[in-house]
Amino acid sequence: VIDSRSSKEGAIIRRRRECTKCNHRFTTYEQIEHTQLMVVKRDGRREELSREKLLGGISKACQKRPISQQVIEDITQHVLDMVSKEFPEEVPGREIGERVMQALREIDQVAYVRY
Repeated sequence: VIDSRSSKEGAIIRRRRECTKCNHRFTTYEQIEHTQLMVVKRDGRREELSREKLLGGISKACQKRPISQQVIEDITQHVLDMVSKEFPEEVPGREIGERVMQALREIDQVAYVRY
């Protein structure tokens, strides 16, 4: 670990690391995992809320658009924070989609329509 910084009120820790063999530098992000929130799908199925799945969907909508990876990460984290505060155990999938669309609408109209 070369450098370690706390961000977003201490919710995420950013660490700059260096490989001891090849001296390649890279960044890792660490965050506290809370109890797993369940997503209620339209057909009634329940599924664990996946940050990676949400991030992938937002990234796909923002593909080939002038939106940085950091902005995509910020949107993802913001949506997760909002739904976990409002829905402690289960969140309707539609709510997650609405929050993402609201955030994308403010940033890029094409990404909003794609999502």
